[in-house]
Amino acid sequence: MNKKEPNANIDIGPTFQSPEPYPPIQVEGKNKLYAGLMHGNLVASASEMTAVCQYLYDGWILEPQRPDAAKTMHAIAKVEMHHLDIFGNLVRELGGDPTYAVQFRQRKQVWNGSYVSNHKNFFHLMQRNLLAEQDTIAKYLRQASMIQDPNISAILRRIVLDEQVHVQIFRKFLDECIQ
Repeated sequence: MNKKEPNANIDIGPTFQSPEPYPPIQVEGKNKLYAGLMHGNLVASASEMTAVCQYLYDGWILEPQRPDAAKTMHAIAKVEMHHLDIFGNLVRELGGDPTYAVQFRQRKQVWNGSYVSNHKNFFHLMQRNLLAEQDTIAKYLRQASMIQDPNISAILRRIVLDEQVHVQIFRKFLDECIQ
């Protein structure tokens, strides 16, 4: 199959992503099941697309009161955008079409902005983001263990490293709220 060299870690500073290199974007062959799983990671309601848009929104909302947190949210959004690009390429390599809609219960579900929460309370916003990252980690680790293509599993495990960094960041913000 085609092999796409991964982009180097994006230039946002070392504190928002793992320093580990990304594996190459390659697959052993076409696989509609795996393409469907990666497509869900791309644009389902709980997806990288939603994370990108959520963290951009959070940054815009936080800017007036917490410019430090706003800058952090925008940096994390850039990491999530890199994940979005990886999943889009995986869907294509696996024989799928990386559209902005997924099949869900035999219906086409188009990604839309209603997936983005408009909570403005800093504590609840960070708590929601922490839970979303933890859910994402669990989902990607489940997928990595069930998928029998070692290339895809390696990519999922590498993305998990970034999500774990995000968990630490959100916990730090929550700890500040409690103290």
